[in-house]
Amino acid sequence: MSKVKKGQYGYFDGQKKSKFLTSVICLAIPVFIIYSSQAYFGTNKNIFTVIGMIGLVPFAMSLVSTIMFAMRKSIPASEHDAIAPHEGNLTVGYELYMTDEKKNSLVDCVCICGNEVVCLVTDPKTDQKFLKEHIIKHLKIDKFHCNVHILGDLKHFTERMDEMNEHADSLRKGLRFSPDERYPGFGREDMILHTLCTISL
Repeated sequence: MSKVKKGQYGYFDGQKKSKFLTSVICLAIPVFIIYSSQAYFGTNKNIFTVIGMIGLVPFAMSLVSTIMFAMRKSIPASEHDAIAPHEGNLTVGYELYMTDEKKNSLVDCVCICGNEVVCLVTDPKTDQKFLKEHIIKHLKIDKFHCNVHILGDLKHFTERMDEMNEHADSLRKGLRFSPDERYPGFGREDMILHTLCTISL
């Protein structure tokens, strides 16, 4: 089974298992070094104990990441099943937990066509105005001047997806794009989604 990448449905649930296993490994290695060196030398006053203690730093970093993902969960399968038939030829991303020093926001799904970026945000506690400004700010940094829309209703979101698919050619007409050689095969909309993934957990 292939690894679920950021921006794909099921990312959070997949990362929970991955991050947990990584944390276990990061803990097991230094603990093994510390106790095995103590058993061999008969004391904890040896260079391998120091190495083992330093090795606990990656474990601490991994543990923080594990806890962050443990607090998140993938969107319901029913929600994904309702969205998927409307994707058409839009560029679509799922489960983007956008982080900022002030506020964090979960975008259930985002669809992109031309300069139109439409986000589905079902969490009623989300500050939609802040999220919209946050997305616009980071897209502008990467030279993308887009119209960002935040929708809280699934039905309205899928209807907007259908409209974007219907007018896709006109929405994309005349837009210039210089491919980034660091991301071969990425089109303009792929790069917009990449920017959104970059600012997400």
